[in-house]
Amino acid sequence: MFEEKRKFKRIASEVLVRFSEQEVDKGTQQYLQGVARDCGLSGMFLATDHLLAKGSVVALDFLFFDKEQEVNIQAKAIVRWTQRFRKPKGMGLEFFEFKGLKGRDFEKCLEQLLR
Repeated sequence: MFEEKRKFKRIASEVLVRFSEQEVDKGTQQYLQGVARDCGLSGMFLATDHLLAKGSVVALDFLFFDKEQEVNIQAKAIVRWTQRFRKPKGMGLEFFEFKGLKGRDFEKCLEQLLR
């Protein structure tokens, strides 16, 4: 039988996320879109056709509304693995930094995104 080894629970999400590979020169930074799936405190699967190399640093933007106010949470993550040949294509990301939470719980923010 399958045994769950993750530290944090995951939320089966379908949230549109803007992302980019972390670039030194912001002028050449290209923004792409993907769909956040299987998201948790430690990481997520990002479904996208725009795959980055394993070990790449990714900047992510999550946009949602909290009490009628627009909230933008930024996260940085490392690409840990890619899924090229099965559908959906995408990347396994491990979070290492969040900005814009302002005391909010990231899991609760994800749950609000799913409403």
